[in-house]
Amino acid sequence: MRGCMKLIVESGATKTDFCLSDPDAPVCFRTSGINLATMDTDAVSRCVADAVSHFEGMSGTPVRTAVDEIHFYGAGLIGGSPVLEKLFLGFFPCAVFEAESDLMAAARALWGSEPGVAAIIGTGSNSCVYDGRSIVKNIRPCGYVLGDFGSGAALGRTFLADYLQGLMPQALSDDFRASYGVDYASAVASVYKGEAPARYMASFVPYIVSVARGNVPLDEDSRSYASFLIKDNFRTFIRRCLKQYDLSSYRTGAVGSFAYGCRDFMTEAAEEEGVAVTVFMPSPMEGLIKYHNDRNVQ
Repeated sequence: MRGCMKLIVESGATKTDFCLSDPDAPVCFRTSGINLATMDTDAVSRCVADAVSHFEGMSGTPVRTAVDEIHFYGAGLIGGSPVLEKLFLGFFPCAVFEAESDLMAAARALWGSEPGVAAIIGTGSNSCVYDGRSIVKNIRPCGYVLGDFGSGAALGRTFLADYLQGLMPQALSDDFRASYGVDYASAVASVYKGEAPARYMASFVPYIVSVARGNVPLDEDSRSYASFLIKDNFRTFIRRCLKQYDLSSYRTGAVGSFAYGCRDFMTEAAEEEGVAVTVFMPSPMEGLIKYHNDRNVQ
């Protein structure tokens, strides 16, 4: 007799990961991002249909009737989504549907059914205290204009402002201009009139990190400046967000491509602030698969 088949969906603005949960060999597929605030239901339906076709093509089995549970995680979701539930159950009529926020995804991925502090640090940022079942405290992230401290967008915002206002080493400014062709007019247009300003500002993170790690042949002043900027970005997040929690009572972990790729910088900044960040994950999916599979044996 087959076990409970679970579909785990973790969605962001740019990509959505679909995984059929299997303790031995989960099967995953990636589509474009799902965001009900910017997409109509037809577009969302096409993403789900693509995933279903992929899974059925690989397995040769009727996945639509085999899935027992659907666990959907997405930005901004609180307390379910009737629209998403109706759409998914149209594809998987035998399933039970759950929708939770991306912050819950991070908490479950990092800590399972144990308590802890969870942080998301990617293009944007967020954080919470998780008691093993629910999010019990959350410092509002406030978005890329008022907040998202510690994020890739926040780092790019500071770097871009320093560049435009002549506050970075000249060698770095010259190299950045030659590499990206950014001037005042194009930067202002992209930030204030562009379709994805947070993503635009975060797009400079790989360059900043390459400079900090010495992979771009620039002077020591440029490398030191970039290193300081990255650490100070994390330090601001730690001071403004993480330190509002009772960190002495919980372990602290971070999920997100930016935090994971710069975990040495974040660890150093945290230690300087008297904080220990003990777990880093590039994305929550691996932890979510473990969390939902573990619930089968509880």
